[in-house]
Amino acid sequence: MAATASEAIMIELEKEGWEWIRSERFQKKQKEEAKKREANNPMKICVLKFDHFENIHRLDPKLPAYEGSPNFRQVPGYLVFGTGQPTKEGFQNALKFIFTESGATKCLWTSMRQEPVVYLNGQSFTPRLQDRMNENMEFPGATGDDIEWLQDQFVGSIKAKVDAVKNDRYADEEEKGKVRYYRDTYAEHPEDRKNIEYSVHLDNEEDLVTLSGLYEQLKKIDDSFNLDYARMPIVDEKAPRECDFDAMVTELKGVDANTACVFNCQMGKGRTTTGMIVACLIKDLVQAGEVKDFPLLKADKNEFPDDEEFFEEEHRFGNYEVMEKLYKYIPEARQGKAHVDHIIDLCGTPKEGGTGLQNLRECIQWTEEKFNFEPKLKKPFWKQMSKNFIERYCYLIMFATYLRERAPRDLDINFTLWMDIRAEIREIIVHGARDFNFM
Repeated sequence: MAATASEAIMIELEKEGWEWIRSERFQKKQKEEAKKREANNPMKICVLKFDHFENIHRLDPKLPAYEGSPNFRQVPGYLVFGTGQPTKEGFQNALKFIFTESGATKCLWTSMRQEPVVYLNGQSFTPRLQDRMNENMEFPGATGDDIEWLQDQFVGSIKAKVDAVKNDRYADEEEKGKVRYYRDTYAEHPEDRKNIEYSVHLDNEEDLVTLSGLYEQLKKIDDSFNLDYARMPIVDEKAPRECDFDAMVTELKGVDANTACVFNCQMGKGRTTTGMIVACLIKDLVQAGEVKDFPLLKADKNEFPDDEEFFEEEHRFGNYEVMEKLYKYIPEARQGKAHVDHIIDLCGTPKEGGTGLQNLRECIQWTEEKFNFEPKLKKPFWKQMSKNFIERYCYLIMFATYLRERAPRDLDINFTLWMDIRAEIREIIVHGARDFNFM
């Protein structure tokens, strides 16, 4: 059968595309870009920072703990899990639970970390700049492939430094094979953290691998680990971008009911909980395909006659001024908020019925408490965090509203396009976060 006019055009475009890819000019451009990327490679100047810190495990002591997998927990009623970055042993302990006790037959493990992660002797580390050791490195707009490249480069850089000392005949024998790293004493405010230098021997090259390399090692350790992995790079303490929400939908919408979805960041707190909430929403609205109504969280004036106490309770329920502006533009957001609040509580702390570390709604109010009681010099840090948190909360509500509307239509448009059509929502969120003053 002859090709249609549109198909013929696509065939010609495809031919032109392949011709371009095969051309000398394209190959030259690729080499130039690779050279430029290598010249600007930040991994060459980074130090090694140990992931785990003192008291990293913060779950309720009544909940089970899994050695090496800090804050590992399951959302009640869902095959959705969260954890801090596990050690190699921690990965095995978590996967053993998933495959022997949770009923899962497959596991999709998603790292929500934007910062590269490498493993040395079974422990996880990240690169940090020498003069900013208490801050995660940020790579705006980085894709999963970009982070993979950075991880490979960081491993190569560490091995090159070790080899340089080994081949230096004037180097002290005790220094040969040593890798230096830093570990901090944890504090909520980065400036309050102290970094202490340590060293460890790298005896075998296979003991230093990227995160992806470790996943592959885990598959070989135990054949029962039916494991797939993915990377969703999200900047710490911030809202995912619209394209990140779309990427998570693409990753999770085809997951079957017997697949465990696991999310992790460094501690297993903010980014991890965000991923868990998104997964639960997708399981509710895309996989189960049922759009249910949920009760609205509202403070009772009779129960809180004092105005200050009433507004405090309203804020605990996430009822801030920016919400009313969103409802005015899109009334369906009320049920979007009610649904996401239900999931937030399940992913939150035991007092709200969850098993987790942080309630992504109530943490907005927590930043207000920190802002009010911290010294003046530290107030800007907490104010900015509150703006990040209200923006993240608004985006989760809008994402839930999108899924409730479009999941019954087989997700005929993605979240980014849905937001494009309603561009005013972006303005409301941007201004609401920028001008946020705990009201």
